[in-house]
Amino acid sequence: MVFQDYALYPNMVARENIVFPLRIRKYSQERLTTKLDTTVKQIDIGVDKYLDYLPRQLSAGHQQRVATGRAIIRDDPRVFLLDEPLTNLDAKIRMNTRTYLKKLVTDIKSTTIYVTADSNEALALADRLAVLDEGRFVQVDRPFDMYFHPKTMLVADFFGTLGMNFLEGMVMDGRFIFEDKKLGVPAYIDKETIDDLDGKKVILGIRPEDVAFSKEPSRESIKVEVQLIQTFPPKANMICTFKEKTINVVAFIKNTRGIKPGGSIYFDIAGSNTHLFDPETREAII
Repeated sequence: MVFQDYALYPNMVARENIVFPLRIRKYSQERLTTKLDTTVKQIDIGVDKYLDYLPRQLSAGHQQRVATGRAIIRDDPRVFLLDEPLTNLDAKIRMNTRTYLKKLVTDIKSTTIYVTADSNEALALADRLAVLDEGRFVQVDRPFDMYFHPKTMLVADFFGTLGMNFLEGMVMDGRFIFEDKKLGVPAYIDKETIDDLDGKKVILGIRPEDVAFSKEPSRESIKVEVQLIQTFPPKANMICTFKEKTINVVAFIKNTRGIKPGGSIYFDIAGSNTHLFDPETREAII
């Protein structure tokens, strides 16, 4: 098990922290040395001198690797539990360590349960994902399906750079009615289901990165006011409002040229990838 705070023994140097689980099992010195050499290569700790450092002398990234080494040095463990092991790392080290952990988990070929509240981390590392809400699994799926086919609004809002945009409206004559606009419904929902929804309230979900927009109006577009533009090269997040409702739009910076705070853009539902949810159960309508 690897903890969020690493839980290294402060009076032991790195190598002693790593071999401690084997030492208390009274492994011979020869076996300890062999296992340590193998483990050090797996955790890629870098310079050998770090093995003789106390935890307080190591960076957070190296402490994390030592804690991981202490877990994987055991003989053929059936399950590893990593409890938010990257939370205490800064952004750049976190990204590099994420790559190393993915390779490590692939190499050791043991079942690994990885606990995290970071959706990007989960998508990057997992073969299978499980979303837990109030003690209940709401979706267990592949990362691809968790992102593209969320089964609940909670899952839809959790995954992605920003939370999903949700618009409340109703279905009428096969169209999604939002304010005074008659808009399209998701193409993946069959006609029979849409007919059954006629006259009922629904919630349309659109990820910020899936929003199609233009500087000119169209028949199915909604005019939104641009309040703020945050740039994260090569993309930008335009924080917009429509009748006091916030709508996030993520696009490549080159596609936002000429758009400034205080101006407006047209949110094009027809060209966007959308999802439909039941407002009572908050589950996806498929």
